[in-house]
Amino acid sequence: MCSFCLRPREETGWLVGAPTASICRSCSESALELLRSAPTEPADFHGAPWDRLNELELLAQLPRVAHARDDVEHHLRTWVHAARRRGISWAAIGEALGMSRQSAWERFRETSARRGGPEKSPR
Repeated sequence: MCSFCLRPREETGWLVGAPTASICRSCSESALELLRSAPTEPADFHGAPWDRLNELELLAQLPRVAHARDDVEHHLRTWVHAARRRGISWAAIGEALGMSRQSAWERFRETSARRGGPEKSPR
């Protein structure tokens, strides 16, 4: 799904992706046009995107935002699993994520266990 317009890939076609975001052709072209036409000095901030939406439009976006959250969580779990496959400790994973090794193990152990066998407690 495009991280900017939140439309699924089935609607957007190909996406350009990075570890934490993807962008569709339409949003890429809009961003390029915005950058080309932008003044050299930054404009005043005009508020959050939801400030421009009416109630129905805002509610229509909520499932897309929830889906984006789920995609990011899946992506994070995939990376944690890759770290565990390389033998990286729960302590190192927890430190990288700003949490304790116990918290990392509790949050991600199911994913690792399903993909590569049972996970033992980090104690």
